[in-house]
Amino acid sequence: MIEKNNIRGNLLNHNLLNIELSDDISTKLNELLKDKIVCTYIPIKTEINVLASVSKKLTLNTVFLKGNTLEICRLSEPFIKNEFGVLEPEKPIIKNDTQVFLVPGVAFTPSGHRLGRGGGYYDKLLEQFPQTTKIGICHDFQVVSSLPTEDHDISMDYVFTNINYYKSSA
Repeated sequence: MIEKNNIRGNLLNHNLLNIELSDDISTKLNELLKDKIVCTYIPIKTEINVLASVSKKLTLNTVFLKGNTLEICRLSEPFIKNEFGVLEPEKPIIKNDTQVFLVPGVAFTPSGHRLGRGGGYYDKLLEQFPQTTKIGICHDFQVVSSLPTEDHDISMDYVFTNINYYKSSA
């Protein structure tokens, strides 16, 4: 756990909200998402602003915090900040029709391992949707060669950075 916290401390010390996916990467991502129902995230200051890159033709869901779990709802304004300062829809319309998850993270490996912020919220949510495609989104410097993992950690099928992408070999 100390090693995970050290990695988080080193990689979260940036304010990079205005960073978006390159045009090439955005095109590749939208090819994967075509005609799918996508659950995305609303970025905070250290995360890639993926909303600017995903096709406006997509049906978009997002997540909101309900108690100690993440739930899926339609992406719709207005937004409010939850207890962690993360934006979410003020009046969530519950949805469970997601086919692809776009998942933020503190760090990823090219093989799809993910390090989150430490609450296990996304791991618990993704465990309920084993057949969905999971795509990690991060800055290029957040891709590392290895991460400590635990049994409950959910791996990604793809990792997209602002300038690269990787397909998991698992």
